[in-house]
Amino acid sequence: MSEMDDFERWLIDDQRFSPSTVKATLRKLEYVANNAGLSEDAIKSFVRSVWQNKGNKTANEYIKVINRWLKFRGLRQMKYFREYGTEFRIRICSPDEKRRLLDAASRSGPREKAMFYLLFGTGIRLGEACSLKVQDIHEDTITVTGKGRKTREVYLPPEAREALLDYIEKARAQPSDRGDLNYVFTTKAGRRMSYDYFRKICSDVARAAGVKFHPHMARHTYATELIRAGISVVYVSQLLGHEDLESTSIYLHPSQYDAIEQARSVDLFRVQKDQGLHGMDRRGFEPLASSMPRKRSTSDLPAL
Repeated sequence: MSEMDDFERWLIDDQRFSPSTVKATLRKLEYVANNAGLSEDAIKSFVRSVWQNKGNKTANEYIKVINRWLKFRGLRQMKYFREYGTEFRIRICSPDEKRRLLDAASRSGPREKAMFYLLFGTGIRLGEACSLKVQDIHEDTITVTGKGRKTREVYLPPEAREALLDYIEKARAQPSDRGDLNYVFTTKAGRRMSYDYFRKICSDVARAAGVKFHPHMARHTYATELIRAGISVVYVSQLLGHEDLESTSIYLHPSQYDAIEQARSVDLFRVQKDQGLHGMDRRGFEPLASSMPRKRSTSDLPAL
């Protein structure tokens, strides 16, 4: 087995990346290997060339993949370009979109309701939701197994817990074998739900709600709502399972929705309203002479 094969197994088994992420990582890393090589000098030269020709965002996308390879080999990882956090824009659900998604999920059935309430209520990743087991659900927390098989405790809102237990007790298909016995989300055949099937169900619900949505948007929305509520970025980072605060800092940047809400709170025509009020005669509420427009005369015409 080659080192690249070992790397692929590490991405799947240890890092618990989704199949699509593993495929994209291998494709980009093979591109680097074929065009530059994977030595330290070759990697630095490649990244520098990408940065000069494509810019910060593209260079950082390659750095992310290269850092996975370096982490696998136990080597020091590269630093991202400083502009990475300001160039990256997240997509979150507006309150109305979130409401429509939760309503559509509730109408679709107990399983769909449990999935969406879990995603929006805990901010866990799609892969973490698929890996969730019945014994991971506690009174008001869940035990989440994240990247690198690291576990963390995440608060579970009562609404999400009720949706999960209702699905498990009343609607979940009987697991087909002992290997799938403890997983929360199963298919109708009783098998552990795959990432792709989970994603498909989310797409079906989103289509019914009339909302553009992918599962990671629930995570973005969850984190953004906590930040807006004044929760420390340190605590949010821990809840999300981030290894450093830099990953969480993207939620500190205002979204388009934030900008619209801030603009909506401002009376942009207050000056004209104030001017109209000041130009009124208090006795008869008629415009004062000084505020009335002057009739144009021939003297106003431009000289020939």
